[in-house]
Amino acid sequence: MGKRFYIAILLFLLCTGASAAVVKLHSGKVVRGEVLVNNAEVVIVKTVDGTRFQYPASEVESVTDNETEEAAEDVAGESEVKKMHGKKTMILIDLGTGGTIIPHSKGGTYVGGEVMIGSRYIGTKQIFLGGGLSVSAIITPEQTYTFLPLQVAIKVPFLEGIHSPFVGAGIGCGFALSKKYNHGIYTYAQVGYRYQFKNKAMLMTGVKAQFQQTRSNITETITADDGTEYSYKTDSGLSLFTIGVNIGFAF
Repeated sequence: MGKRFYIAILLFLLCTGASAAVVKLHSGKVVRGEVLVNNAEVVIVKTVDGTRFQYPASEVESVTDNETEEAAEDVAGESEVKKMHGKKTMILIDLGTGGTIIPHSKGGTYVGGEVMIGSRYIGTKQIFLGGGLSVSAIITPEQTYTFLPLQVAIKVPFLEGIHSPFVGAGIGCGFALSKKYNHGIYTYAQVGYRYQFKNKAMLMTGVKAQFQQTRSNITETITADDGTEYSYKTDSGLSLFTIGVNIGFAF
């Protein structure tokens, strides 16, 4: 009699059309389907493919209407996006050093740094896009060239996780700090590695290649056969190339 009554209840529920629901277990497992039985002893769920799962009520954490669950997921998703986009801007401080290559020169060393502010995201992607001011000192045996590059830059990580390689590029104008040379186009390309902390701050390190164009008044001295020296100045264009390693912190 008990078995017949139990089967009759199942048939009744099937005929009346049990509603789709989401069953969450204490183990973390989630089952979606039609709840055929839900009482103090047992929960029986029929999935879309017809498979039936039976769980003791003590193992079930909750039984939620599917529409209610989807709405909750949408709210959670929106909250996560809002949380992720809660800080839409970030500040990047970057320091670097390396070598300098100058045509018709022995070369030299390079030291520099930059401070930039920009967008932390483009849409939902963690892509930094912004601008800022840099300082770049190119030291050669002949003289030291110091610029203040004003630039816009972009840094694109390949992954959204804690660890990710990234590429970067920037372009702007380097303003000369001496009257001996003029301002000119500044640009760079960068490849590196990014580590993201739990508080959304980032450590960024990599290799950066930079190009700075300028014009400089070069003084040349020629000694004649009789020992007389003649000096004259020429206005010459210079292309200053640097390559080095950099480390930065973004927050």
